[in-house]
Amino acid sequence: MPVISGLTDALLVKSFHRGLTDKAIAEEFGISVQAVSKRRMKLGLVRKPISRKVNEGLAARWSIWAPKEGTGHHNAYSAKALKVWLRMRLGDATLSAEQKNLALQWEGRLRDRETVLCYDPNRSEGWYYRPRTERDGRLVIDWPGDLPFPSEEFKRALELPPA
Repeated sequence: MPVISGLTDALLVKSFHRGLTDKAIAEEFGISVQAVSKRRMKLGLVRKPISRKVNEGLAARWSIWAPKEGTGHHNAYSAKALKVWLRMRLGDATLSAEQKNLALQWEGRLRDRETVLCYDPNRSEGWYYRPRTERDGRLVIDWPGDLPFPSEEFKRALELPPA
């Protein structure tokens, strides 16, 4: 007899796109990691190493609001653009032409407006831009000076390339 966990296909897809690991999803719904993995694979949701690296790196900086039901901040344009741009910077060969275009346009706007992306879960839209300061250097997001980066590779990926 199957265990009723409350994990619908829609919730699994949403959790996957929020960047949650199979283990985190399993713990949240009280089921085994294997059960999550099997359903995820059946739905065609394949983990990509670079996407995982992006999600884990951003999780070191922010806990992005994403409710179980409805739309959270993880689906906002700025969040999507940042993630695609980071995937491009980390060498993701699976990006579509449309995704590459989105990433390059987003980078261009940051340069033209001399801004960095910030996140505040208490704001209704969550994401906002503020003027770039000397402290930001070439980073595209607001990163506190006392917070270590997940890796040197991720830190370099967060930097605007020379113009």
